[in-house]
Amino acid sequence: MKNKYPIGILDSGIGGLIIAKEIKIQMPNENLIYFGDNINMPYGNKSKKFIVDNAIKIISFLYEKKCKALVIACNSITSNALDIILEKFKNKILIFNVIDPIIKNNILLSYKKIGIISTPSTIRSNFYFNKIKYYYHHLDIVQLSIPLLAFFIENDFNIKKIIDYIRNYLIHLRSIDILILACTHYLYIKNEIYKFYKKKVYLIDIQKIVVEEIKKKLIKKSLLSLKDKSDIQYPIFYHTSNKNNFFQKKVQLLFGNKVFIEQHKFN
Repeated sequence: MKNKYPIGILDSGIGGLIIAKEIKIQMPNENLIYFGDNINMPYGNKSKKFIVDNAIKIISFLYEKKCKALVIACNSITSNALDIILEKFKNKILIFNVIDPIIKNNILLSYKKIGIISTPSTIRSNFYFNKIKYYYHHLDIVQLSIPLLAFFIENDFNIKKIIDYIRNYLIHLRSIDILILACTHYLYIKNEIYKFYKKKVYLIDIQKIVVEEIKKKLIKKSLLSLKDKSDIQYPIFYHTSNKNNFFQKKVQLLFGNKVFIEQHKFN
């Protein structure tokens, strides 16, 4: 039955691992296949064409693995390639992303001024701005690109250096009352950003809201896995870089040692 098939998740690197972990928390019976294109990260500094082409390659790979659903856990891919992905794979696979569930969540109704920090390619796309303005005319939106932040997180830079780096950007984003971390890599430093704002700015629980939406849709489509835990396979994690030490470290930190980690090279 199709509900036994895995859920595929893709990101430019380790960012989407937080989404994958939340899937296992909320839906422990699901099998996962994860793809982190870490040799090409950060996607946020790439052209729209590069993002589209690589996303299509990865999604085609996951589709061939018979994934029943696909989670685009990368804001840069979602904001630059979602329309093309949906057109190419419509009626073939159920596709989720990490932006729409946040924007359509009623939590935004309670605030007046929203900040968005993201990669250059996501900001350039105006994906967030246009969608938020469509649903919430009252919201004042301030967008801020932080070019190297995802790269620093992916490459395990010293956390103090990362905080010093982002302070120079966040200082220009003081008058907001809610903040979207519009890159899944940024979720790794959510607590540090929260402390910067002295707990006075609300940071959206991205992974919880996104996965709640995924679970609702899988139930509606009769695709939620109901198998016994004894039938669950080890999660599979593909990466594209031969320097995978940090990727493997993060995978094992979040999922334990009972995982498959494998390098994949596109022809």
